[in-house]
Amino acid sequence: MRVAFGYFKKHFLMTDAETAACRQGIVDCAAVHGCELAALFIDELDTAPDELHKALTALMDRDDRVLIVPNLLHFASNGNPIEFRRSLQNHQIDVLLSEVPNQAGRVC
Repeated sequence: MRVAFGYFKKHFLMTDAETAACRQGIVDCAAVHGCELAALFIDELDTAPDELHKALTALMDRDDRVLIVPNLLHFASNGNPIEFRRSLQNHQIDVLLSEVPNQAGRVC
């Protein structure tokens, strides 16, 4: 079974229900793709993307690299989200999206 890591950054006025929905979407996406979710990293709205960096560090220690995010906007604090995803893919990190089917990428 593949191991995956999840990540999302909370947005302005994100409710507990929305946070729970993001978590569940990532868990469900992992299951759909036959992955075991090893950890979920969450950055707060007003923080640097420290949790994303922790997730990427954890991924780099693995041969099979899977990162699940709700959508590419969760990469926006790192610049252009599409370019950031492309950079991750260049490092053999498979980026799965757990929501927003109209964005480029594989969606659950």
